[in-house]
Amino acid sequence: MTGSVTKVLAHSLDQGLKTIVFTKSRVATEIIFRPLGESRPDLAKCVSSYRAGFLPEERRDIERQLASGKLNAVVSTSALELGIDIGGLDVCILAGFPGSMMSLWQRAGRVGRREDRAAVVLVAGTDQLDQYFVREAAELLARPLERALLNRENEHILRQHLPAAAAEIPLMESDPFIRVTEHSEVLQALEAERALLRSASGKQWFPGRPRPHAAVDLRNIGGTFDILDASRTEATPIGTISGNAVYRECHDGAVYLHRGEPYRVEELDLRRKVVRVVPHRSQTYTMVRTQKETEILDVRRTRPVQSFVARLGLLRVTEHFVAYERRRVYTQELLSVEPLALPPQSYTTVGCWIEMPLSLGGNLAANDRHYMGSIHALEHAAISLTPMLALCDRNDLGGISFTKHPQLEHGAVFFYDGYPGGVGIAECMYNAFEDLLDRTASLIENCPCEEGCPSCIQSPKCGSGNRPLDKVGAAEAIRLLLRDSEFEPRGSDIRTRATQQSLRDTAATWAPQEIPVDKRVLVFDLETQLSADDVGGWREARQMRVAVAAVWDSRSTEITLYEEGTIDDLLSHLKSADLVCGFNIRSFDYEVLRGYTFEDLQRLPTLDLLEVVKAQQGGRLKLDTIAKATLGVGKTADGLQSLEWFKNGELDLVREYCRKDVEVTRDVLLYALQNGHILYEDKSGTAVRLPMTISLEEHFLTSNTSPI
Repeated sequence: MTGSVTKVLAHSLDQGLKTIVFTKSRVATEIIFRPLGESRPDLAKCVSSYRAGFLPEERRDIERQLASGKLNAVVSTSALELGIDIGGLDVCILAGFPGSMMSLWQRAGRVGRREDRAAVVLVAGTDQLDQYFVREAAELLARPLERALLNRENEHILRQHLPAAAAEIPLMESDPFIRVTEHSEVLQALEAERALLRSASGKQWFPGRPRPHAAVDLRNIGGTFDILDASRTEATPIGTISGNAVYRECHDGAVYLHRGEPYRVEELDLRRKVVRVVPHRSQTYTMVRTQKETEILDVRRTRPVQSFVARLGLLRVTEHFVAYERRRVYTQELLSVEPLALPPQSYTTVGCWIEMPLSLGGNLAANDRHYMGSIHALEHAAISLTPMLALCDRNDLGGISFTKHPQLEHGAVFFYDGYPGGVGIAECMYNAFEDLLDRTASLIENCPCEEGCPSCIQSPKCGSGNRPLDKVGAAEAIRLLLRDSEFEPRGSDIRTRATQQSLRDTAATWAPQEIPVDKRVLVFDLETQLSADDVGGWREARQMRVAVAAVWDSRSTEITLYEEGTIDDLLSHLKSADLVCGFNIRSFDYEVLRGYTFEDLQRLPTLDLLEVVKAQQGGRLKLDTIAKATLGVGKTADGLQSLEWFKNGELDLVREYCRKDVEVTRDVLLYALQNGHILYEDKSGTAVRLPMTISLEEHFLTSNTSPI
């Protein structure tokens, strides 16, 4: 793509047209500018590169030359998108889709300002989003502007913007624009640093330093490093680089390009925030390799999505810079891999993630697909399309995939904001996973390559060198995520064996029991919105969603009903119990609730009556069968009838059915505690006893060691 852009630029200049080229990165700016000087030295003298990182006086000089006509073209990053008058321009060349419609129209608006005819040329690259719009050109021109994202709770941003706001109008306790009282900790820290000064009345804040807005960096968080040319008698500044980019672009041994000239980084001085470089005549470039860790600190939101669970929360991301690659500029040939010794970088941000179904790895393996390669490719492709959802660039996001995350029992793909504190991108992804994954699958399936390329699953910023990747597996994984597989209760054999041993130990000493008054025993049941057929299989019961849940509490002796909007209250109620009792709650009810919580409900102190029945009888008995023989009453309906009621909007009938189920389960439990058995009818229709010698005391004592 860069070669094509250089050719279009040269043609435009040959026609006498004043031109601006917009690129998507600092490196791309230099890579486009440098070949022009080598192939067309006659044009190079009237063209300059322009980007963040140039010295202020250097940027002002380029702006003056462009406005006066001494320069006929400029190759720039977004630094020239707005706010700078650079005179009349005839042609705007976009080196790839800029990442957002807002940026596209802003850049296009740089030309044709004097009512003359102008041209805007988009040269598509191999990037996934570029290729998507090549195939969907009509959608590109019809797309609305993206939603701008703002995280007003980001402390890193607040520490810069509150003093700037105070310089415009003093901050007040009852400020109509900023919720000042909600940021008391940040205000105290700024006062301690004398960045804000409180008035004598204590009700206003003034800036502690003149022109605080000058210290606000709109493009990065993490400070600035000076780049010095160490080859001169006295080290001379040639540019700057942000703290969140210096590890990738200016590590020891890196090749740094400045106005088309290559420099080699001799030293990255982290303490003094200085990068020392020397001129370097070589046709090579460098790229870091990294390893990342992601720690889940807090889960803020959870929702079921088809066959997986989506979560949004607070993450700690740690990145280790382990090596860098040396590659040839024009062929991308790998020349060597050199080790790096840099301290890991950690920050806390907001992220979202997909928790993979337990069956996904096996399903992919059955089709000879590489599990890690599949979800890694999914991660790359999904990130590349995220700018379609929100005002961002793929470089604003990070991602990492796990076949088994250390804090989870299964695989997961994480997406997170690439800025401390988060800026709102991950939340946007969380709310639109269905659409994003569907588009991602289409992108991968419609790419004509065989094994994956930069137009579908490869990422220019992949820290592991785009290894491993499985293109076909990624498409299969997405299609599996957007439906379901068969249900298989987790650890049921282990629990059955444990229950059998417990019953044998209890039988010799059993005596009639009552629920102790100082203990809280809950009897729990729920009904769902969707059936197993609706979601594709029992294995992903967490996708069925709660219609109604009922809980009988031994302390209040009342039954409380919960619906989907009060799931958090239901979970709190369950966690307050000394013992939760139900019929098939481990394998079904808890699995349904997994769609709403990050916590492992299997660790709740639980007595599952179906497990006791299976341990004694060797098979499954229905609650209705037990209730009819033991209590003389049966269930009022069944699960299919409840689903029909829910779909018809007859929620009162679902509530009553769920309440009755809890009453039946409670009465079966109380009968077993008093009699040491329950009844059921055998194949001949004869009522027979099934021993059920339950020790509540044992369950209370071992409440934290339930088999999982």
